[in-house]
Amino acid sequence: MILEIIAGFMVSMAGILFFLSLKYNQSIQQWIIETSKFIYYIGHPLWDDDAKYKTLTGHFKKVFGSLSMVILKTLVLLLFVAAMIAIVSVALLMIKGENWPGPDQWISTLFPPYLYKAPFLVGTFLPIILVPFLIRKKENEDQPYSPIEKLFHYVFLGNSNVAKFLFKIELKRNRKVLDSIGATQNVYISGMARAGTTVLMQYLGQISEFASLSYRHMPFLFMPRTWIRMRSKKKIEARERAHKDGIMHSLDSYEALEEPFWRNFDGNDYIRDEFLVSHSIESGLHEKYDAFRKLVSGDKIYLAKNNNHLLRAASLHELDQEAGHNTKTIIPFREPYSQAFSLLNQHKILSKMAEEDEFVKDYMEFLVHHEFGLSHKVPVLDENIPKLELPEDQFSLEYWLEIWYQFYKKAFHQFRGIDDFYFFCYEAFCQQPKASLSQLIEVLGMPKKLVKSIKVKEFAPKRSPHIEPDSKYSHLYTQLMNESININHG
Repeated sequence: MILEIIAGFMVSMAGILFFLSLKYNQSIQQWIIETSKFIYYIGHPLWDDDAKYKTLTGHFKKVFGSLSMVILKTLVLLLFVAAMIAIVSVALLMIKGENWPGPDQWISTLFPPYLYKAPFLVGTFLPIILVPFLIRKKENEDQPYSPIEKLFHYVFLGNSNVAKFLFKIELKRNRKVLDSIGATQNVYISGMARAGTTVLMQYLGQISEFASLSYRHMPFLFMPRTWIRMRSKKKIEARERAHKDGIMHSLDSYEALEEPFWRNFDGNDYIRDEFLVSHSIESGLHEKYDAFRKLVSGDKIYLAKNNNHLLRAASLHELDQEAGHNTKTIIPFREPYSQAFSLLNQHKILSKMAEEDEFVKDYMEFLVHHEFGLSHKVPVLDENIPKLELPEDQFSLEYWLEIWYQFYKKAFHQFRGIDDFYFFCYEAFCQQPKASLSQLIEVLGMPKKLVKSIKVKEFAPKRSPHIEPDSKYSHLYTQLMNESININHG
């Protein structure tokens, strides 16, 4: 019996070692990823049929190649295990001193009956149980998504046909709930990235009157009410986000996750090869979006951090007003040199991450996060693309300064003095967070006492050493500060 246990252990251990040497797991993962992309490309929301056909035809080779490699490695692994069983069986015959069987009995010798009995099976399972405890899995924080999780993102978030189908189901499932919700309140935080939008979102998110999308909704954003009920409520420890800027987040952290709705339903109207442009919303699409907001927030105030919101804010506010909704938009801004310096730093970090893992670029495109990285697109608060004189080098401070200037110059002239649009100074927010939040709560028409429930962490953001006080950027910053609601103008 002991010999059979040892035999099973040796066969299993050799099989595991050979399995690892084949890098079989990597081949499986590669096949899953390539198949996921194929499904995503079938329903790409921005491509016409010709573009889809061309891409799918070329990508099918990768799917077939990765699947062929999996099949080949499977066959090789099976042959190796069969060979090990045969070798061990012959070794047992020699150890026991038994007679060699005749030519007509070689199959029973190489694959003896004890293969199916308890001692051999116990020996076989021992390495399978022990090896995971002996081999420590190295956690890669820069690539937190498993192949299966990536598959879900490609299919349920990236494929437009699937996304729209899920949303249609969600509407039917929750029709009574939607009909019971009347006029809503909506608050948007929208400006250029790196202006404190995430911190502001996290602080307001502590107020129970607000509701928003969180990472717990991912990747089933188009079933926000159903999925959040089905998903586990288990708490996950917060960790620093990929930006490496000290901001912690967890599954329950509110985040900029509503933009996939616009990408899948109206993406061709505003997403260009190199730019994001303003677009007007039609009433039919507004009704769908209003239903989406209600599915997320219910009878609470819908809170959204979305740097692309200003691209459609004018028409959205107008349609919301006609529907009786109360909608307000906060436009955070930051000292231009510091914000440009931060944008440049993030551009370097996200570009490097996308070079190491192609999924990062695809993920950013799913969420329409084109602020920086390899998928960077210039935001233009205009329905037409103007002739922008931008520096060619995206890894220069001058490039991001000009992006900042073009964006906030247009935002200043377009939304200055308009009801329900409020500029919010990041530096003043950092210096006096409680006072700034109190002023913000006041313009939102909410009781100031709510500020007491917000836990504020003091922080001092990095300032750029390249500030030029007499530049056009600094002059525009002064104009923005004069309009800011959290600066004492008295």
